[in-house]
Amino acid sequence: MSNEVNEDLVKERKNASFNITDLTYLLDGSEEKTLRRRELEKEYYTDPELKDDYPIDYQSHSEVYDSSLQKSLHFFHKAMEMADPQEMLLVADAFLHEASPAAVHFIMFIPALMGLATEEQQNKWLPEALEMKIIGSYAQTELGHGTFLRGLQTTATYDPKTQEFILNTPTLSSIKWWPGSLGKTANHAIVLAQLYIKGKCYGIHPFMVQIRNMEDHQPLPGITVGEIGPKMGMRASDNGFLKLDNVRIPYENMFMKNAQVTRDGEYIKPKSDKLNYGTMVFVRVLITDMVAFNLARACTIATRYSAVRRQSEIIAGKGEVQILDYQAQQYKLLPLIALTHAIKATFLSLMQTYKVASQNLEKGDLGNLPELHAISSGLKALCSDKGSRGIETCRLACGGHGYLLISGLPRLYSLTVAACTYEGENTVLYLQTARFLLKCLKQGNLSPDSNFNYLLKKGGGIVTSLSAEPTLKELLSLYEAVAYRTVHIASKRVDTLIQMGDLPEIAWNKSHVCLIPAAKAHVQYYINQRYIEWVEQSGIPDNLRKVLKNLCQLYLLFNICEEPGIFLQVGLTTSKLEQLQNKLIELLAVLRPDAIPLVDSFDLHDLVLNSALGRYDGQVYRTMFELAQRAPLNKTQVHESYYKYLHPLKSRL
Repeated sequence: MSNEVNEDLVKERKNASFNITDLTYLLDGSEEKTLRRRELEKEYYTDPELKDDYPIDYQSHSEVYDSSLQKSLHFFHKAMEMADPQEMLLVADAFLHEASPAAVHFIMFIPALMGLATEEQQNKWLPEALEMKIIGSYAQTELGHGTFLRGLQTTATYDPKTQEFILNTPTLSSIKWWPGSLGKTANHAIVLAQLYIKGKCYGIHPFMVQIRNMEDHQPLPGITVGEIGPKMGMRASDNGFLKLDNVRIPYENMFMKNAQVTRDGEYIKPKSDKLNYGTMVFVRVLITDMVAFNLARACTIATRYSAVRRQSEIIAGKGEVQILDYQAQQYKLLPLIALTHAIKATFLSLMQTYKVASQNLEKGDLGNLPELHAISSGLKALCSDKGSRGIETCRLACGGHGYLLISGLPRLYSLTVAACTYEGENTVLYLQTARFLLKCLKQGNLSPDSNFNYLLKKGGGIVTSLSAEPTLKELLSLYEAVAYRTVHIASKRVDTLIQMGDLPEIAWNKSHVCLIPAAKAHVQYYINQRYIEWVEQSGIPDNLRKVLKNLCQLYLLFNICEEPGIFLQVGLTTSKLEQLQNKLIELLAVLRPDAIPLVDSFDLHDLVLNSALGRYDGQVYRTMFELAQRAPLNKTQVHESYYKYLHPLKSRL
């Protein structure tokens, strides 16, 4: 950041109606957490180990992987010197702009070890995993199968004579495909395979497989492993393939915390088939936080640029205006800032729910797990859907400059849209949530604290009245009614098709068009509940609460005005809809002076944004021109291709 700050940004910051730092503390969780994060970040701003020789957007695939691996290990070594190594998570992701080659090791491999391995197995592998003496991947998805786990084709056949498991990928489609860290980084993998004992299949089970030599990193016998190639984004994540040909592993390498196989080949089934949900739920909870973080970065970039960029005149002869003064631009960006808050609030609440469920799971209490699985599945889907679309809206809001990689927006979009398919393809996850919703209706009796109780209310699905100035809770009642109605409609369709003679599976397939909106409506209602709770929590200064409530109201109104049809079906009248639209427009003008303070409160350093358009000092054009001169094609004034192809044309004339 330069000492010279764009005058428009200086004015915008002076117009703040609230203390920016107060909101930063709220978003971080406390003043103490903010100060600690800043302290950690400051240590790395000048760290030479984290400096790039030239912009990451100009680096090759191989260079990005190399650089990100070096940075990841640097963070790891620094973390090991800290009293609480987990604190490093506060800053590490912010500096790894193309993901990390070690991400899966920490996000999936270690949690899977903790959740699936016996105490004895954990004692064997966990200490070395925590010290990165072994680096792991989580090999589940195959070339021909992803979300449908029961269809996985990798096999693990138990040989009671040698007391070993023999792993094979017997078909082309069974080759493991997509696991992060597998391509070049990992030396171990948790492999999900169909367990066979004495010719009988017992379904999917996890196995620890060493895939590379610990001395020279070469693949072990029977193992073919490599990187799947460049992707749309996440260039540092070395997603890989794994082919297994009669790979024998010791008896002890099957994780047996839940299901067991005796040495003589007897199978002992787990107490519940839901015990493996834990790792999936944990990752899906983390994805919501990742989406909020990426969307916050995109909103910061686009909003700051919109305050700096001047384009056209509103009144002829009065000069070009900031594009943030155009109502259309406010309509694009302000609801997205609100969405960031909504997702963040939901993550904070969901993480607490997950911690309680995990504690109960350790005690053998699985009561909360199915509901948590259903909620986290739908949240992962809706947040990644809305987050990726929101980042694309931010890119479009920056006009042509948003198309440049140095804007940072294409990178953020590719990072976020990937979450629409990894850890469960979103359509499938919506249907999982929908299945649980219909199960709740059939069950007819839920625990008092269930998030699904509203479905059993008598007379639900309609809102009879709204006050002239609807409160947040009144607006929330519209979302409850929509969720109630869409879930009941979907359930009725499935039941009707079954009564007409369809098999339940066929009826379900014929109802997807109703089931998916039902899941979306429920999740949106859940998010809005958490958002309102967050805004109304105690301890928020009055001037800040006023802004946050206005922003929350804007978000609720925005969704209603974007999809008015479903709200008109639950009692909203056309005249009332017009009033709500007018209120939304009024809120855009009210919130406009706080747009820059709102994104400043995300407290994202320029090194975290890594964007020419989103700089805190607003020196956009100077930065763009400087970076353009450093572009790879400008290393020489005359490119070598000129002499190969263009210069010879002259001799033909």
